[in-house]
Amino acid sequence: MIFSALPCLYVWGKQFRYVWWVSILLSLGTLAGCVVPAESAPEIVDQSNVDASMIPEMVPEMVSDRVLEYAMNDLKVPEAELSLLRVNQEIWSDGCLGLGQANELCLQVLVPGWQLEVVYGEQSFFYRSDDFGDIIRRSTLDNNLPPSITAKVIDLASLEAGVPANQLTVTSADPQVWDGCLGIAAPGKICTQIAIFGWRAFVEGSGETLIYHTDMVGNDIRLNDL
Repeated sequence: MIFSALPCLYVWGKQFRYVWWVSILLSLGTLAGCVVPAESAPEIVDQSNVDASMIPEMVPEMVSDRVLEYAMNDLKVPEAELSLLRVNQEIWSDGCLGLGQANELCLQVLVPGWQLEVVYGEQSFFYRSDDFGDIIRRSTLDNNLPPSITAKVIDLASLEAGVPANQLTVTSADPQVWDGCLGIAAPGKICTQIAIFGWRAFVEGSGETLIYHTDMVGNDIRLNDL
C-alpha cells in the first residue's frame, strides 16, 4: 500500500513571489509518483512529489517582487501570469552582473545577488539582480548555468579527469527535471520517481567532453558515464 502526502505549495500571487516546495513521502512499499523522463522533460512540469532536500535558497520577497515587476515590463505581459522556478544565490563578477556589453563600462567589484528563472506559460527567462533587487538585468546568454554551480562542476571534472581546472570549460548547459537518480541509472537500478529541478552541463577540455547532471543548487553533481 502506498501512502504519499503533499506535493508542493506553489505560490503564484503577489504576496510571496517565490516557488516553495514541501514534500513528505511515506511508503510501505515501492515509492511511486510522477515519472518525468530525464532527457525529454519540459522545463515546466507538474511539481508534485518534489524532493524536500532540493529546496533552493529563499529569495527575499523584496527581490522577487522587484524582479517580477521588472519582468512584467520587460516582457510586456501581466504580472499575475509570471512565476518563479529556479532560484540561486550568486556573487556576480562586476557591477553589470556579468552581463555587460562590449562597449559598456562595468564597475569591477564583486556583487552579491541572485539569479531567478521567471516562467511565463511554456517559456523561461533568466534574470540577475543584486542582493536587494536594485539592479536587475535579463540574461541573453545561451548558457545560464549559475556561476556557483559552474565552479563546482569544473572542480569535480578537474578532479575526476585529472585535468587542471583552467583547462576546462562548461560549453553549454540546459535546465532539466530529474528523477531521484538525477537521470543516471545503471540497468536494473530503481530510481525514486520524484521531480528534482536541476541542470545538465557539458564540460570540455583536453580533447574530451564530460556530461554532468546536477540538482538545482549544485549540492549533488554526478558524472553521466553511461
